[in-house]
Amino acid sequence: MRSVWSATTAPDAFTLPHEVFELGLKQGPLLVYLYLICHKSLKHRADEMSCAVISKAVGLCEKTIRTHLHTLSDTGFIKTEYHGQTFSYTLHPIQSNVQEHRGTTSRSRWISRKQAWITGEVFEAVFPLPNAVFQLGLKAGELLVYLYLQYQKGVLSGQCWPSYATIGAVVGMGRKTVQKHVRSLIDAGLIQAEDTMIRRRDGRSYNGSLLYTVKPIEQILKGREKEFLAELKLVEAQRRWDRRCQQRGHPRSAL
Repeated sequence: MRSVWSATTAPDAFTLPHEVFELGLKQGPLLVYLYLICHKSLKHRADEMSCAVISKAVGLCEKTIRTHLHTLSDTGFIKTEYHGQTFSYTLHPIQSNVQEHRGTTSRSRWISRKQAWITGEVFEAVFPLPNAVFQLGLKAGELLVYLYLQYQKGVLSGQCWPSYATIGAVVGMGRKTVQKHVRSLIDAGLIQAEDTMIRRRDGRSYNGSLLYTVKPIEQILKGREKEFLAELKLVEAQRRWDRRCQQRGHPRSAL
């Protein structure tokens, strides 16, 4: 689906303003808020949504989702209208929230063109995120760290080097928690990380922040699709073998 917000944005991506990480939201409400932005950018209107759909996308239980929705509503980020098991929502302008927290949150630089966001606000810059980030089956903490690395990565290189402390300050996690989630993302094959060295003027060297390479998400999904198809072929081959064994009166055995 092509995004209506930018002719230069990839068809499978949605845009976020940099200021979305300056709202002072805790990790749970922030993650739900990011998903609601993605959904609205795809649908172009406040279509009906359910807590079950959000739960599957962000790795949180439905009860927790409801709590975070109330938080977002009470703090003025969204307006919700419930219809039984589903609800519709609209996104409120966030500029006032940005100004409130801008003095306490460090800003990350990014080169991008100015653009109006989905609420009609004009921000200094926007950045794209792949829609498929919510289809990876990540746990909530892993997903939020992954989203931030997606935000920080270079457009061409796919690389960035924020410290654990920097990531934690933005997404509301401790250093050790960020480190744990980074390791999970590496094990899942979504990112690569390598050590860096910083040399002082006196000639001494010490370890710098990790250099992250965020793998293209299309490559990840294609790899998973190949694995899934290979598994299906193996299962079908086993079924055929079992049928042959039954027809010949032999006991079943694994291929």
